Amino acid sequence: MPNIELRDLHDDDRDAVFSAVHASGSAWPRATFDDRPSFDAWTDRTDVVALAIVQDASVVGIAAALDVDGDREVLLAVAPDTEGDASTEALRLLTTREADRPLYACVAASDDPSHDVLARIGFVEHRRDGDDVVYVLPPTLE
Repeated sequence: MPNIELRDLHDDDRDAVFSAVHASGSAWPRATFDDRPSFDAWTDRTDVVALAIVQDASVVGIAAALDVDGDREVLLAVAPDTEGDASTEALRLLTTREADRPLYACVAASDDPSHDVLARIGFVEHRRDGDDVVYVLPPTLE
């Protein structure tokens, strides 16, 4: 498996991250942007924690967390040519950073790869919201 890490999003990462978002099959119902300025404005919001996904020293995507209606929600986009289980590992790392539970994710019903990644980490379907599926990573008993 390639080495995957999350780190703060730097200005020189933004081109690669924006390209990864648009190239990925992920649909983000909670974050919509058509151009680079709107993407930059979204990543600069104070309620968004945006992290670069780095695979073997190359930026391959973005992992983000934000508040949605009082709940914490995660988003993920990885360039389609990224090898291995980069998405799964990036999501695992993000859920480690976002330790509060429950933790939510919302994806388009048609986004089968994202459903698979969420399930591998332990997210379960919470509800349907139109064309979107809301998943939850519930609290665990310790």
